[in-house]
Amino acid sequence: MRARIDPTRCQGYGICVEVAPKHFTYDDWGFVQAVQIDADGEHHAAVQHALEQCPIHAIRWIDSPPTAQAKDPSTGNPVRPVG
Repeated sequence: MRARIDPTRCQGYGICVEVAPKHFTYDDWGFVQAVQIDADGEHHAAVQHALEQCPIHAIRWIDSPPTAQAKDPSTGNPVRPVG
């Protein structure tokens, strides 16, 4: 499953960052963005909990094929989205 944050609804409460830090982080303006949108296995429950706890309901599941997380070619480490 993939999770998406609606940037027009997010008000930066950050509950999702607390309960699913592997998947959500703050951007430069204090709003939340998805770091890793694919959530499966053990992480599915954390993202579902974040979705349920969002007071604005800015997080939703989307149906689409999984994506690969971008990696830095020089280090092989995951790259966080810019934005």
